Amino acid sequence: MPENACLVIAIDEPRRLREIFGDDASTRALADFGSAATALAERLLARHTITGREHDPAQACWQFEFALAAGIGDPAETLASIAAAGRQLLPETLGAIFGSGTGMRLPARLHCRSGNTAIAPAPTDDNASDEIERLLAGDAIRTVVQPIVSLRDRRLLGYEALSRGPQDSPLARPDRLFAAAHAAGLGLAAELTCARLALDRTAGRLAAGRFLSINLGPAALACAADTLPLAGRSDVVVELTEHLPLDAAEDLRSAVGRLRQLGLRIALDDTGCGFADLDTVEILRPDIVKLCITVIRNAGRGDPFVEAIRRTVGQLHALGAQVLAEGVESESQHAALADCAIELGQGWLYGRPLALEDAFAD
Repeated sequence: MPENACLVIAIDEPRRLREIFGDDASTRALADFGSAATALAERLLARHTITGREHDPAQACWQFEFALAAGIGDPAETLASIAAAGRQLLPETLGAIFGSGTGMRLPARLHCRSGNTAIAPAPTDDNASDEIERLLAGDAIRTVVQPIVSLRDRRLLGYEALSRGPQDSPLARPDRLFAAAHAAGLGLAAELTCARLALDRTAGRLAAGRFLSINLGPAALACAADTLPLAGRSDVVVELTEHLPLDAAEDLRSAVGRLRQLGLRIALDDTGCGFADLDTVEILRPDIVKLCITVIRNAGRGDPFVEAIRRTVGQLHALGAQVLAEGVESESQHAALADCAIELGQGWLYGRPLALEDAFAD
């Protein structure tokens, strides 16, 4: 049995996180992530014995020392399996805390080590790249849509298009689908394919006045006007799903301008509470700004948090954007957010993702 086996979960760029969300919000989000990391570690090590825990707040690093259970076979293989399972679950954990746009792309790591030696991850499936290529070449990727409502009266206004892999497959979950695509060097192709399928499958199906939001990262957004079937789709909102350095936001000005010329609107995903993201809003002037899940979670924590949200909403309105509260799950959150003059809402409180045949049954 290896001595001093250790599971490490860390966010690689905590400074970048603070630049995005600011000190107060990132501190709260990291505390939430610490609780989630602990729950993840306990889940991964359920058969073993955790003997010690350490947390380095400055480095956003959590370590869990543990003793392997007796009779488990090859310790190195066991540690590699723990690490592989953790890496599959980590993106979902990050997304739940920091929002899908930020969390799914936040540089983070999870590994096991024995003594001072890191255990190599389980071998990568050599067929993963071929499987992704097959998915992108066909129509096996599923499109679902989640309702977006008026926060004032919960009236349905539109949908966000989301993608899933084939039902009951290892790539059914979106985090695994896109992680596999990026690992295979096909991340951009996957984003464009998913957006194209959503556009094709919803063409002519939206009721008058309703819109469809599609998700694109910076590289996909930059070429969207030339590669996606957007002509005549004035019912489409293009949602930028990644936080950007200011120089990168400047580089997207012309691409955003071309999309506007096609009659499309622009949304910015996972915006923090009144911090560096406001600079990106000022540069790109999106029509809709989505407050991140970290911000929404704070809505139920009392007046000081609600007042911070209210100030941010005022700043976003001054820049010409509507505000969308994403990830709303409770009536208390809804009530607090409605009191902040937020126009739009999205989350399980209003509706979970729907298959297209259910969303457009009428």
